[in-house]
Parts: sequence; C-alpha cells; structure tokens
Amino acid sequence: MAHFERLIWSSLRAIISLMNRLKFAILCFGIFLFLTRPAYAYLDPGSGSMVLQLLLGGLAAVAVVIKLLWHRIVNLFGVRKDEDSDSKSSTGPEG
Repeated sequence: MAHFERLIWSSLRAIISLMNRLKFAILCFGIFLFLTRPAYAYLDPGSGSMVLQLLLGGLAAVAVVIKLLWHRIVNLFGVRKDEDSDSKSSTGPEG
C-alpha cells in the first residue's frame, strides 16, 4: 500500500508542477501582449504570395518524401508483409 501512496503523491507533485509552469507561461504571455507596441508595418500582396508559395512548397516536399519512403514506413509498422515472400509461396510447386 505504501508504494501506491508514493505513486499517488509523486503524480500529484507532477501535476502541481505542471500547473505552476502553465500559470507562469500564461502570465508571461499576458505580459508580452500588454507590453507590445503596434508595428505599423505594411505587408503587400507579394509578401502573402511568397508565404503561400513557401507553405505549398513545403507540403509538396513532405508529400514526395512520404511517397519515396512509403514502403519502409509500412514495413516498419508491420502493416504489410514483403511481397517477395508471398509471391514465392503462392507460385511454388504443388506436388
């Protein structure tokens, strides 16, 4: 029973620590929001187009990497077996 109590107390300490960190982060974010000044910056349409190109290019690059490594990813999680072992067993002699 003592082990269970120690586990509960350590879990409570971890939760309290996490809550204190969260409160600190919220406080820092609030201070940051109230102490900032307006930038009065101008973003022209070319800037938006450049950001859009950056996002679309990044998505395309991720898609190509996933396509190239798809068989390795599937085999890593064991979703499919190797096709070579299945084809050898199904085409072998039957007698």
